[in-house]
Amino acid sequence: MQALYKTRMIDICSGFLFLVYLILYSNMKYSINSIFICPKCKSRLFLKIKEKTGERIHSGKLFCKKCKKSFEIIDDIVCFKKVEKQNKKTKEIKKMRELFLGPEYNKEWYKHFSKKDFLILKEEWKFMIENLNLNESKIHLDWATGTARFLRNILNKTKAEIIALDFGYPNCLGLKEFLKKIKRYSHVTIIYGDARNMFFSDDSIDSISSWHGLNEPDMFDAVNESKRILKKNKKIVVSGEFYEEGSESLKLAKREGIDFAEKDKTYNYFKKLGFKNIEYKKFSKTRETSRENFIPKHNEYHTVYGISAKK
Repeated sequence: MQALYKTRMIDICSGFLFLVYLILYSNMKYSINSIFICPKCKSRLFLKIKEKTGERIHSGKLFCKKCKKSFEIIDDIVCFKKVEKQNKKTKEIKKMRELFLGPEYNKEWYKHFSKKDFLILKEEWKFMIENLNLNESKIHLDWATGTARFLRNILNKTKAEIIALDFGYPNCLGLKEFLKKIKRYSHVTIIYGDARNMFFSDDSIDSISSWHGLNEPDMFDAVNESKRILKKNKKIVVSGEFYEEGSESLKLAKREGIDFAEKDKTYNYFKKLGFKNIEYKKFSKTRETSRENFIPKHNEYHTVYGISAKK
């Protein structure tokens, strides 16, 4: 009888905790919907659901009543960029899915790192994670998520709703399958869009990260937008690499419009925007050994850095 009573009490407690879990995550999902704005006119967006399971919206659209723009939700992914026909090609989607569920899932990329480079990578990620204050976040944004190598490290360190923002639609689909496989999909919203023109209201995000997203072209606007959407006294942590003065890598980066390829350019820009408590850390100066990379060029030096700052 006592054992039965204990069993019932456990069932009741488990049910209560599960209910609390649903309420918390329902609120977080609601918060995500409520902070979307039109990237064109900055008006509030309204949600129309076609298909959903629980709090997960599988298909539907977000639409702006003012400028009549609408944005599709396809395969769970919020698409603030148009899904072009070439992005729907099965071949490209299959390729990205195989990448995520094969080499990325199995961390095969580790073997391309020397022992020294791997230790530097761990130090870089440690710096980013320790400076994010993820335990205080309700909504965390990671832009230029890529293959989720950094994102994978924070998924079990926060109860926040995580927004993963990436510029490639096949990449977003691959990321979704990857997160399902590692059983970390329940509190992630994937967005196909451009970090240089974001779709979140002012002062709406609790924390922001971007691992080497600054190594993409024309990223000044992404930093500007990050400051706009970040809540007051909340933190952004980014990392990247800069190249040696006079090197072919730096010349190439400038031709490609990679804004933050020069030494201290990122720090100076964060300072110019008025960020507070800026911590700028340089992790390494490394000679590139691969001949396959587009940039940095073979046999040239580059320096990995991280920046933590508060709005």
